[in-house]
Amino acid sequence: MYKIFLYNSLFLTYTIVKMNIRADINKDTASIIFDTLKKEILDLTLKPGEEVSENMLTKRFNASRTPVRTAIQRLADMDLIDIAPYQYTKVSLIDYSIARQMIFLRSVMEERVISEFINKADLFLIEDLEHILRKQEILLSSSSFNASDFYNLDTAFHSLFFRDMNCLYIWNMIQDSVHYTRLRMLDIVEVKDFISIYEEHVKMLGIIKTMDKKDLPALLSAHLNGGVRRIHERSNGDYDKYFRNFK
Repeated sequence: MYKIFLYNSLFLTYTIVKMNIRADINKDTASIIFDTLKKEILDLTLKPGEEVSENMLTKRFNASRTPVRTAIQRLADMDLIDIAPYQYTKVSLIDYSIARQMIFLRSVMEERVISEFINKADLFLIEDLEHILRKQEILLSSSSFNASDFYNLDTAFHSLFFRDMNCLYIWNMIQDSVHYTRLRMLDIVEVKDFISIYEEHVKMLGIIKTMDKKDLPALLSAHLNGGVRRIHERSNGDYDKYFRNFK
């Protein structure tokens, strides 16, 4: 009897351990799939409206359906994936209305943040801004130019203001808007008017160095709304398919 009891106990322990290992593997696989797809959706490797079926993902990641479904549901919860059961699973369209509202919010907040930043007039931070712009300048003339690198430098330039003024919560809230992030990336990746963005950064730095704020509201408004303007001017309807509520 004791041997049977011992055998059953060992078998039960083995089964539980095996199930936990399988659950951990599925969890890790789901996280890998989620992180990969999230990055590809936000940097527009996967375009708005593009299909991402379970079958395609199971083959791509050599995974079972369980972690794939877990990853898809997490992306759907972030509004990055649209799911219509038994019909389709697609990358969500960019909600133009939400993106515009985030631009409005950012315009109001960033003008105040930069104004306070100018009052502080920290020469070391101004040097940091100059360094970022120098990197952008070098990148623009590089044969190995990468739009994502330019986007990251653009983000570094603006986030410095919020970080220095202890307003990173506001900055992160703006950056967490997946619709606004993709609109910005669409402007950089598809429209590719990098020079205009860089030149506006240079003008912004000029305002900061001279501490002359009178032109800041107009420049910042033009800069933050520039992506929307450029997409409208150059799309010829080509980008309409990427948006919902596009007006």
